[in-house]
Amino acid sequence: MRNPPSATEVLSVSAADGTRLSVYRDTPVRPRPGGATVVLVHGASVTADLWRVHARHLTGLGLTVVRYDQRAHGHTPRGQAPLTIRQLADDLHQILTHLVPAGPLVLAGHSLGALVLQELAALHPQHQARVRGMVLLSPTVRGASVLPGRSPRALLLAAGRSLFALTCTHAPRAVDFLRHRLPTTHPYSLAPHPDRPADGPPPCRYGIRHTHTRDLADLWQCLRRYQPRDATVLNQFGDRLLLMAGAEDRHIPAAHTKQLAAQLPAARLEILPRTTHALPIRHPALISDRIAHLAAGPRPHPPHPQDRSFPNSPLSGQFH
Repeated sequence: MRNPPSATEVLSVSAADGTRLSVYRDTPVRPRPGGATVVLVHGASVTADLWRVHARHLTGLGLTVVRYDQRAHGHTPRGQAPLTIRQLADDLHQILTHLVPAGPLVLAGHSLGALVLQELAALHPQHQARVRGMVLLSPTVRGASVLPGRSPRALLLAAGRSLFALTCTHAPRAVDFLRHRLPTTHPYSLAPHPDRPADGPPPCRYGIRHTHTRDLADLWQCLRRYQPRDATVLNQFGDRLLLMAGAEDRHIPAAHTKQLAAQLPAARLEILPRTTHALPIRHPALISDRIAHLAAGPRPHPPHPQDRSFPNSPLSGQFH
């Protein structure tokens, strides 16, 4: 059965430094009485389009969805503020304050988005009482690393990542010169920033096509140097906190997510087999189902033993 249609409203929220954050609110045709607002936070190098299938599923269940292009991604410019996790968390705080000032919330973030939610919980506790649940996809207890493991393949991958990161950091203008000459359909081509958002976020594959290489390098350094705050602040959510990771993730290995789970004894953990860092793309319906369960409010949870590998669910779908 197809989900009922929903309306997507393109909005703009001013960050603390005046940067206009591009926000997309998906409103269901038949809102669920007392339903929570679901706020979705994407990771690095993509856009709010990452959540398109999830938004369709959740609005079909009567839930309002708020998603946005993070700073230096999609239709949101870099702005003047330092590109830090703290700043990204403050951007989200501004969105919650201005667009969702009241009512219950369910927060979900992937990769960089998961770090932003962890930072939000520590820096802006005023939102805690409203949060019915939080889903962290590919979260970690440490900053980014080029080394995802110790195997020969991992070492080769790390060497390639390091070389690319060094080039972007020390020769950003040369990289921009090359990006300007790529075909406009290439995901890493560099195009002028649009004057205003279109009817929705740019496709995920064009998440950084308006972002200069210097800004990408700054974002990488911010992730590499990031020192997560005390993760135990998340214990306040108890079993309303769900951690999910792909067993074959080479960007944020599942072992890093397990380390975070070890600090949060009440949180639930799912490790999905045969799944890479593209967890939201591989399993949009499964993730949407978990979010919807939290949005429904307190009730018995389905079994989620810690550190259990789940087979591919019939709910899982493909991102189109």
